[in-house]
Formats: sequence, structure tokens, C-alpha cells
Amino acid sequence: MSRPVAEMRNLGPRCAEWRALIGIYDEGALHRVGAVEAYRELMVQEVTKSHRMLFYALAGALEDVDCLQLAPEKKWELESEAGV
Repeated sequence: MSRPVAEMRNLGPRCAEWRALIGIYDEGALHRVGAVEAYRELMVQEVTKSHRMLFYALAGALEDVDCLQLAPEKKWELESEAGV
């Protein structure tokens, strides 16, 4: 069974509220959608202001690493894919 989003690394209760607004309630759903699409959808829905740290938090949660520990190459790859 997938963990609730609020229990994932980097993502607390506030992030869980935002994810719920776009239909992502648990770890499995976030894995299916991916960090890039989840971030894009949050921006389209104007749930929150565009912020790269949110993007990194999503990506870090999927890899179960602290978002501050994402390699610069990984950040660049994600930003390129998302067009940010």
C-alpha cells in the first residue's frame, strides 16, 4: 500500500493539500504522474506560486532523498524536462 503524500520525504501536510487538489493522494499516484507533470499541473491550477524548491521537493520525494541533496545534474535534467 502506498504512503500518503504527507508521509513522503520533503512533503508535509501543506503539500498533501495541494496534491489532493490535482488528484494525487498517495505515493503511488505521485510515482505514476511524476514530478514534472505534478509540478506542471500545480502551476496550471495556480495552486501555489511557481517555485523550484517545490519542484525539487517532489523529485526528492520520489527518490526518497532530501531535496537539498539532489545533484545539480538531476536538477538541470528536471528543469529541462519541465521547461522551467
